[in-house]
Amino acid sequence: MLLRNFYLRKFSKEKVLYQNIYNLLGFYPQKLSLYKIALTHNSYNHNQIPHKKINNERMEFLGDSVLGMVIAEKLYNKFPYKDEGFLTETRSKIVGRNKLNQIGKKMGILGLLNYDKKLNNQPSLMESLAGNALEAIIGAIYIDKGFAFAKRFIINHIIENYIDFNTIVIEELSYKAKLIKWAQKEKRKIEYSLLRVDEENKRKIYNIQIIIDDLVVCEGRNQSKKVAEELASEKYCTLTSI
Repeated sequence: MLLRNFYLRKFSKEKVLYQNIYNLLGFYPQKLSLYKIALTHNSYNHNQIPHKKINNERMEFLGDSVLGMVIAEKLYNKFPYKDEGFLTETRSKIVGRNKLNQIGKKMGILGLLNYDKKLNNQPSLMESLAGNALEAIIGAIYIDKGFAFAKRFIINHIIENYIDFNTIVIEELSYKAKLIKWAQKEKRKIEYSLLRVDEENKRKIYNIQIIIDDLVVCEGRNQSKKVAEELASEKYCTLTSI
């Protein structure tokens, strides 16, 4: 393994990427291909195999679950006398879009991310790229190195460097989390539903609607489902002063 890593660092045609990932994450990957996928946004179409679009959406899904598990355990141990509601709310603040976007940008993920540079002219779409890629990278680490390694990475490189629990506790939730919390308190039935998927400039645009007590109350649209949900939530919270 040591010889293989030495060869890749020194002689591989992708030695620059190999070193860049080390600079970003603090370790050399075993399977570089996993990290290339994690660093490929769905807007990036260059040199792809026909009919086989490669992007980081599946790894983002996996990384989200791994991150949520590690954060949940950390909170469970750190706050032994807090109830489920407190733990759930605090976890939501940490793994929410805004916080992950901030962390991803500070780590410098955007500098390695493959995406359509036209998105630079669309701030609302750019806002979610770093956070989504961070989750995808965690997914790649989990596949490449296993759960124990991924857990150590999350604790040592994310929690210790970017998360202040005392500050997190008093921060406001994302609009979606805030709205869900309100619905639970008021005993209202709330649902986020995919209304339709449009295609603009060869990109999927998701239209999400919020349904409260079987009544459609708001819609949001974005290239990211999560951002579309957040935008719809912000719109409804603003309209109703929640």
